[in-house]
Amino acid sequence: MPFPRLLLALALSGLTALPVLAQERWRLQAPDEVAPLLRRFLPDAAIANEQPDRASRLFLARRLRSEATDLLATEGYFTPELSTDVDDGVVVLDVRPGPRTEVRSVEITFSGAIASDPAYAERMAALRESWVLKAGRPFRQQDWTAAKERLLQDLSAQDFAIASLRESVADIDTEAAAAHLRLQVDSGPPFLLGPLQIEGLDRYETELVQRYNPLRQGEPYSRERLLALQSALQNTPYFSAVEVDLAPGADTTEPVPVRVRLTENKPRRGSVGVGFSTNTGARVELGYRDADLFNRAWQLNAGIRVEQRRQSSFADVYFPRGEEGHRYGVGGLINNEKIEGLQIFKQQIGAVRSRTRGNIDQNIGLSYQREKSHPDGSEEAVKSALALNWGWTHRKVDNVLDPRKGYVMQVQIGGGAQVLLSDGNFLRSYGRLHGWWPLSSRDVLLGRLEGGYTIAKTRDFVPEDFLFRTGGSQTVRGYDYLSLGVKEGAATVGGRYMAIGSVEYNRWFAPSWAGAVFVDAGNAADELQGFVLRYGYGAGARWKSPAGNIAFDVAYGQGGGQDEPGVKAHISIAFAF
Repeated sequence: MPFPRLLLALALSGLTALPVLAQERWRLQAPDEVAPLLRRFLPDAAIANEQPDRASRLFLARRLRSEATDLLATEGYFTPELSTDVDDGVVVLDVRPGPRTEVRSVEITFSGAIASDPAYAERMAALRESWVLKAGRPFRQQDWTAAKERLLQDLSAQDFAIASLRESVADIDTEAAAAHLRLQVDSGPPFLLGPLQIEGLDRYETELVQRYNPLRQGEPYSRERLLALQSALQNTPYFSAVEVDLAPGADTTEPVPVRVRLTENKPRRGSVGVGFSTNTGARVELGYRDADLFNRAWQLNAGIRVEQRRQSSFADVYFPRGEEGHRYGVGGLINNEKIEGLQIFKQQIGAVRSRTRGNIDQNIGLSYQREKSHPDGSEEAVKSALALNWGWTHRKVDNVLDPRKGYVMQVQIGGGAQVLLSDGNFLRSYGRLHGWWPLSSRDVLLGRLEGGYTIAKTRDFVPEDFLFRTGGSQTVRGYDYLSLGVKEGAATVGGRYMAIGSVEYNRWFAPSWAGAVFVDAGNAADELQGFVLRYGYGAGARWKSPAGNIAFDVAYGQGGGQDEPGVKAHISIAFAF
């Protein structure tokens, strides 16, 4: 066969293999307020075979009218006018929904202990006031169901754990397009919390669970309080799953036991990681965790991290939380780094006591460190300090890993004295405020202020941890990491003063991606007379990862004085510290 005729034959055979295009079975004519609902839930409007016969069209028309009537009723249209016709073999459904039913009255009555005790009068009034499907709102089946569920949740969240609906009536007056709602809620008896019933322990003793228990025997039942116990246990490394609820079948005349069902975690875990940071370069790290050190539920966290500009090894041991919520820990660290011409070799041991209460974290610690520092082009120095440190952090954000609204405040104070194993007297203070303001569903404004001051006659005897350098990601972008500070020889070392301010605007153009523009300003110095702000301007992208928002930024550092202007790239992970 000649080549052109062969191509034609292949083309015709391909066309015969194509699937038959689906034909239209029915068509909808309806106002915009109901058309999306009907198109979504009515039968598929297309058919892949031949055009149906008259009997099939009659069956389809009856089905469309029946299902459309039911769908419209869920949205409060109880008197629709529906008609069907056939146009060139296609069933046409014409919908006139009629008036939409509105809620005209709501009657909520209570029975059970809440109705018989005058002390609950304000509680009943508050529940009636919080009812969401109020008079004047359109009646929708979905809203009606959701309103009843919320009423029960609000009632059963405190005192009355087994509250239920005894009566639930929506009386629909189709002629007046009015809905009259009537509910009777049975609160049941009030519950008091009893002792813990702990299930699932094998490795650990019940005393460990009791240490994290904020509940008091005899206190009124509260769902929020049970969730607080569940969250406290879930946030420990001891358990992989935690469920907290009331014990079933308990006598409500006595405090009801609280059932705690636990699944224990494997106590020991090793880890290997690799990564990269624009601050300290490529890294490799090894980690080891033991949640049951010496079979005493002590937590060991140890590791080695090797980075291009910093190498460190550490080991920390934390003891189970005390009855008052305090947690104690001890640890040690060896660190070697060379950043911006400053070589530091540090050895440190310390102990800390920490506590979390609500949104506030507090810690106080005592540490001893010995530091050998050598700036390029200057003399080596050895500094030692026994320092007492106090920290306070208040978080009030909607999401720690992806904040869009709220603020975080942090204050740190630490110092040492020459009479107590330090080379000199000093006192370091530091504060930070970070805020998030949502401008719209996609736009967020971020602001940050930082400041620090170390009181000392001279910085010569103060370890670098108690002085200030800045620059790099999450500080002043457009500058290298820790490149802003005091110039000594060819290196940048810490000064006694530091201040930073930043404004950033994020625009989320996709669920996981945002664009950002920002302005940073800040510096560190040893004297106020020599303090000059350095500015960084830039733009970047944000990716919403499971661990927090990862920032990719490019910034221009304005420079000035000894700092040369230039463009720097930064990668960091942001969270509500």
